[in-house]
Amino acid sequence: MSERVRLLLIDDGDTYADLIQTRMPEFELVAPPGPSPWLKDGPSAIGFLADNTASIDAVLLDMHFDIPEERLFPLDDSSSLRRTKRFQGVAILREIHERFPSLPVVLLTSLEDLSLVDAATDLVSQSMTYVLDSNDVDALRVRIHSATQSNRTDGDTRILWGEDAQMKAIHRRLTVLAKGGMPIILEGETGTGKSYLAEQFVHLRSERSGPFVVLDLSTVPSNLVSSHLFGAVKGAYTGAVETRKGVFEMANGGTLFIDEIQNAPLEIQKQLLLVLQDRKVRPLGATREIHVDVKVVAASNRPLDEAVAAGTFRPDLYMRLSPATRVHIPPLRKRIGDLAFLAKRFTERAFYREDIAALCAEVAPALGVSVIRGLQLVVGRERHDDEKDTLLLVVPKPVWKMLESHHWPGNIRELEMLIYNLITFTLVDAIDAVRRNISLSSNQLQVDTGLVGNLLQGAMAVPLSSSEEFSAGLRAPNQLPVTVHPGATLNEVAKEVERQYFLSLFKRCKRDFSEMALMLLGDETKARSVRLRFNQLGLKVREIE
Repeated sequence: MSERVRLLLIDDGDTYADLIQTRMPEFELVAPPGPSPWLKDGPSAIGFLADNTASIDAVLLDMHFDIPEERLFPLDDSSSLRRTKRFQGVAILREIHERFPSLPVVLLTSLEDLSLVDAATDLVSQSMTYVLDSNDVDALRVRIHSATQSNRTDGDTRILWGEDAQMKAIHRRLTVLAKGGMPIILEGETGTGKSYLAEQFVHLRSERSGPFVVLDLSTVPSNLVSSHLFGAVKGAYTGAVETRKGVFEMANGGTLFIDEIQNAPLEIQKQLLLVLQDRKVRPLGATREIHVDVKVVAASNRPLDEAVAAGTFRPDLYMRLSPATRVHIPPLRKRIGDLAFLAKRFTERAFYREDIAALCAEVAPALGVSVIRGLQLVVGRERHDDEKDTLLLVVPKPVWKMLESHHWPGNIRELEMLIYNLITFTLVDAIDAVRRNISLSSNQLQVDTGLVGNLLQGAMAVPLSSSEEFSAGLRAPNQLPVTVHPGATLNEVAKEVERQYFLSLFKRCKRDFSEMALMLLGDETKARSVRLRFNQLGLKVREIE
């Protein structure tokens, strides 16, 4: 490791600090100047993080804090002082997740306390390291390394991760899933970047030397799916004038991306199951099987468990693909905080397109420069590059509000096309002005409000299928009826409303806690948290029809 990993330790004692300093020299404890290289309570840690987040790779957080009451974060309204101290780590964890969602946190405890798991839903999907003695140093070292390495997305310049907490979690998850032979299921609406993730992240991280091969089942006639997947020898069927390899054989030693796998005919699904189990394919008309070693990434624009429930997807194939490897890619409207980041990156990328570069070359003389060296997007009056040879595409605040409030049914793909069109039309307008002897006094080209409105209206005019319309939220899937009855206390009323909502959502999600977690928390991996709350509300799965 070229650099020491920088850690912020939050602990009311010195045990973990001593352990790190004496046994783990590859890690550096970061703290304010003072006698202790760690922070002893939540408020001081949050204050320090506010000014130093960029210099910290991960937080190490103890669970129990025996400190004065005024230095404690509240756990919940009903918790006693003793309980608040015992589970203070939970309260601090909540504050960190709320204020610094992309910062990795490694939980520590020196007790095998079973009640920790039941303390709060926050802990159900959060890994905890039990440091009971010196033998557990390696476990802590591995946990820290995993958290910090998988959180570093700066080097993945091909992928537009942004700062959204969901995307950070996907990065960490795919970093692990990319290695090994297990299949991966990528679910998400059309345009969310599933194929790009498969090729530019999963395949590259898989450490496989073979090729990346794509098969989009939505584009293959049903009678030719088998030959595309498994190959066919000459004369195997009418029109087979030569022997052809299937995508499994073509991807041997590499990665096979099967897009829209929910469209596979049931008979083909049976053959897929056998190939995944045996790692052998038999081309149509062949007399022998061919061994294949392929990393399979299957993508679907609808949850595969819904297809299983509808009888259009085999449950045994679904289990073989491994539901545990499901990764849901959020739609753009669910990560709108990344809109500026994405728009700016697409603007920078567009500059290298031949047609955009040619338009920039026509604008250059009007600005008194020999060549335009870059293209940047500026929102409102934010600070920007003043270099004359950098062309600025300025989006006024009211126009930007239009983009933020847009539903983005085409997701990232739609945004990339919109930015490309904005750049093209804005440059063409500037060139037309120059040709009419209208001078350009600065390198700033302002985007026209009417142009943005027309482009957004054109996008909304594209019809969605009924399933896509539902998944796009146009039917408000998160709105469910509840009935309010008078109660002895407001807490009693609120709990009954929550119970009704959970019950209705459980039925709407076809008894899938992962789907509920996705709707409630934006993270399907938090299914255990949702199930725990489900049980706390007195709801029993086996008693619900």
